[in-house]
Amino acid sequence: MIAENLTQIKERIARAAERAQRNAEDVRIVAAAKGQGKLKIEEAIAAGISIIGHNYLQEAVQEVFSGNSADVEFHMIGHLQRNKAGKAAELFHVIQTVDDPRLAAALNSRCEACNRTTGVLIQVNLALEPQKSGIPEDEVQSLAEHIRGLPFLKLMGLMTMPPFFDDPKRARPYFARLRELREKLQSSGVMSSEMYELSMGMTGDFEAAVEEGATLVRIGSALFGPRS
Repeated sequence: MIAENLTQIKERIARAAERAQRNAEDVRIVAAAKGQGKLKIEEAIAAGISIIGHNYLQEAVQEVFSGNSADVEFHMIGHLQRNKAGKAAELFHVIQTVDDPRLAAALNSRCEACNRTTGVLIQVNLALEPQKSGIPEDEVQSLAEHIRGLPFLKLMGLMTMPPFFDDPKRARPYFARLRELREKLQSSGVMSSEMYELSMGMTGDFEAAVEEGATLVRIGSALFGPRS
């Protein structure tokens, strides 16, 4: 089932990319594995998934080292508490949800202790929803400059979660804003051209996100089916 779902998702991405005159190969799928368990994760990897996204550190501890391929990346896509930065630095290739300079500093310190570099994305709360993590748009530049000064973190780009809408078209302005923010930061020199990642779009709205420039789409139920 997962292999069939993945084929359909890739076809949908390809059509969305074509509409936006983009290369579909520039869009990577992050399998959002919350509550799925080892067997489904391993099935997804066997089907061709190369990025597994975890929302919870305790799930990742159990599943990251479960005999998976060395070619697979593990991304933290849920909120990360500062006191768990040490374990996160050991487990994840990329942490997509950095939204605080103190968290960034803690991660950098732990990465230095582990002698490894970890990729990070800045999570931006564009709608200023109080129940969601992420920093306001006007604080991104300051955090980006802070992260660039931390030698064991590699700033890769930006991430956002727009408000939930029944109509994915209503999420499109938020995806466009994140792309415009990246372009603004790149043009001002705060972010380099290599810091291009835009993690945005989920099962309900990833096609709109692709049309607006997403490079990473976080897909859960469309790939795995409903959580048990």
